[in-house]
Amino acid sequence: MSGTRPGIALLLASLAAKELKVRYKRSLLGFAWFLLKPVFNMVVFTVVFTRIIRFGGDIEHYPLFLLTGLLVWNFFSSSLTASTTSLLDNTRLIRSISFPRAVLPAASVAANAVHLLLALLVTEALLWGFGHAPSASIAALVPAVLLLMAMTTGISLALSVWNVYLRDVSQLVEVVLLAWFYASPVIYPLGTGLLPPGAEAAMRFNPVAGAFEIVHSTMYCGTWPPSWCWISLCAWTAVLLLAGFAAFRAAEPAVVKEL
Repeated sequence: MSGTRPGIALLLASLAAKELKVRYKRSLLGFAWFLLKPVFNMVVFTVVFTRIIRFGGDIEHYPLFLLTGLLVWNFFSSSLTASTTSLLDNTRLIRSISFPRAVLPAASVAANAVHLLLALLVTEALLWGFGHAPSASIAALVPAVLLLMAMTTGISLALSVWNVYLRDVSQLVEVVLLAWFYASPVIYPLGTGLLPPGAEAAMRFNPVAGAFEIVHSTMYCGTWPPSWCWISLCAWTAVLLLAGFAAFRAAEPAVVKEL
């Protein structure tokens, strides 16, 4: 058993590296696209929410607040979108050799996590330049990202096998992600009175709400995240990761035949 774990880890790293290489083949900007897309969204949302709706004007350095949330959202949404089709995209590999198929959706999450970590480093430098110096709370960012990766992997495992049986799943994911984005504290902070109390209370039950609040607290505010963030993130991660693995293991034998 101990010999198989390094082998699985090596396979996961190899598949993640392959996905990164294929994704940016013949691309002039490469990794920069992972940062440029959130930056473009940041500009659009900044104009909308500081010039049109105007609530963003009350938040100091609102574009930077936006960017921290958009980077995390980009990781989450990109991981789910890529992993949903990961089994179908690797049909030939699955038919050719025997290996733990769960590493395929997990590799999509790992590849996007590499982008996220690099982008967060760049963003932290920007925040520091605008007076948001890092504090000891920045240490909370690492376990938060790891928990978010685990949660995303759990969701990805379930979506990847469901998409084999029903190809509409990949289309449904895009629709759900659009609604999920606006139901998450990406473009506005919680606890500031911007949202009705009932809506804010409901939003705290959002599986990814805790992760966003931790990132905003540690990077933008330089404060320790509230305890509810950790309780929510840990609970949802445990539930979704276990449920995702259970769904994948139950469907994997039939999925291989379906492919």
